[in-house]
Amino acid sequence: MKHNQKYILLPVLMMLINCTKLQKCYSGYVYDETSRKPLNRVFVKENFSQNFKSTFSNEKGYFKIENNSESTGDLIFICDGYKTDTIVTVWSQHGENLKYRFIKKESDTLYMQRIKK
Repeated sequence: MKHNQKYILLPVLMMLINCTKLQKCYSGYVYDETSRKPLNRVFVKENFSQNFKSTFSNEKGYFKIENNSESTGDLIFICDGYKTDTIVTVWSQHGENLKYRFIKKESDTLYMQRIKK
């Protein structure tokens, strides 16, 4: 019986550890891919058709969107002169551990590409 309990408790423990690394908002930085300088006024929004939340990045390229709902969506980044980018915030590949972007306590960064004229 003890052997079976170990296999049940280990996944639960790993899930609890993973959950403590997440926060109740999307946040991070947006930079120009070439110059590596922060981008101000990038429109960042959840990829939901209705009731999405959004914000703009500040002069340091930082953005934060409060997420009080139970769902997590992808983020869309829009800025004049740059390619629009959609970032998946939670994913798993081939059954591996879940991976996260822009919802961890550590800040993530997106480097946006300029549109070539």
